[in-house]
Amino acid sequence: MSRLKGFAAYDSVSSTVTLAPALQLLCKEHAKLRKGLEEAWKFAAKAPMKDKAFVEEWIVKEKKIRNAWVTHTTKEERILIAALSKYVDTDRGPLAVMRYEHERLDAMFDEWEENVKILLSDPGNEKVMAEALNQFRNVCQMKGDHCYKEEKSVYALAQSLLSDAEKLMLLQLIRKVK
Repeated sequence: MSRLKGFAAYDSVSSTVTLAPALQLLCKEHAKLRKGLEEAWKFAAKAPMKDKAFVEEWIVKEKKIRNAWVTHTTKEERILIAALSKYVDTDRGPLAVMRYEHERLDAMFDEWEENVKILLSDPGNEKVMAEALNQFRNVCQMKGDHCYKEEKSVYALAQSLLSDAEKLMLLQLIRKVK
């Protein structure tokens, strides 16, 4: 099986070496999120039996990813955007796009979770199964594209705008979020 569109472009943006440690940490989280999504997608796409046990295991995999996603977006929205808001308008440009895509990805996860609730009681529902698979594939692709854009624009912006002291504070605050 070939890799999904959002994953094939890169495994990790190579320029992370030049980023501040706080931004490198966020990039590493992106890599873990992409890897988790790709593994969950491979599991879902290759499963020979799409029964209740499959659905239950898929939910467990998604919940783990979703929890990591929520923690990650909290760091970006409450810490990174807050730091950048002194220099950049958060209602337009890359920061607004970042927040919009976070909201869209949350909505896509929610839609998928609604479909798998149906599949728990009716795992043989082929229409809902196909829709859930398509939704999860779309989440994977959008998340891969989203990470790439953040690393190339938002993180680069933070690297160039924030002072060394602000970057250090960013690192300390990011490390506190569990």
